[in-house]
Formats: sequence, C-alpha cells, structure tokens
Amino acid sequence: MGDEIRTEFPFTLPRGYVDKDGNLHRDIVIREITGADQEAMLSGQLRQNPAKMMTALFARVVIKLGTLEKAQINTGVTAGMVKGDRDFLILKLKEIDSGPELEINVECPDCGKKFQAMLDLADFMPV
Repeated sequence: MGDEIRTEFPFTLPRGYVDKDGNLHRDIVIREITGADQEAMLSGQLRQNPAKMMTALFARVVIKLGTLEKAQINTGVTAGMVKGDRDFLILKLKEIDSGPELEINVECPDCGKKFQAMLDLADFMPV
C-alpha cells in the first residue's frame, strides 16, 4: 500500500471559478504534468503566447473543478479563472513536479554579488 504513486492532487482555490450560471467552484483536482502535456505545449502557437500555453495546460491537467467533471473543463473554463487562482495552480504544479523548494539566482542590488537562494513555495501560497 505504501508504494502507491500519487498522480492526482486535490486543492482549494483561493478565489474560485464562477461558471456562466453564477456557481462558485473552489475545490479542484489536478494531475501531474506528463510528457504528452509538455509536447503539446511546444506547438508554435502556444509557445508564442505564454498565457494561452498555461490556459491549454490547465485544461489538460485539471481533472475536476467543483461540480465540473473533466469533460466539462476546457480552455474556455481555464481562461475564465482569475489570475490569482492561475498563479496558485502554477505554483502547485511546480511543487508537484519538483518539490516545495525553488532555487533562484539572485543579485544583490547594492554590491552586485550573484548567489543562489532557496525559496519555500508555501511562503507564497494564499492562506
């Protein structure tokens, strides 16, 4: 039992998606990004527009959004999500893919010294 690989992850969106009928959907289930997802994101049209790329990626990886099932979740739905929820999903996908820490390159504005710093993504999640 302890050897099971988890591929689906439930979360609660900070704001939530409001559908065309005015229903709020905050509970979301996403899956890991696959190689097929990565390949799909390499299309010329998507590479030229990062917002469209993320919209398409979200439409692929969101399994459930509130009462909406996978068959009801498309780019129209994911494009209608507020920026804060989209940012939340980006951070969650990164965390699922490679863990809760992010290594970044930093340059001191005073002395110009360059160094690497580790950030805990949990520090950037809305409460």
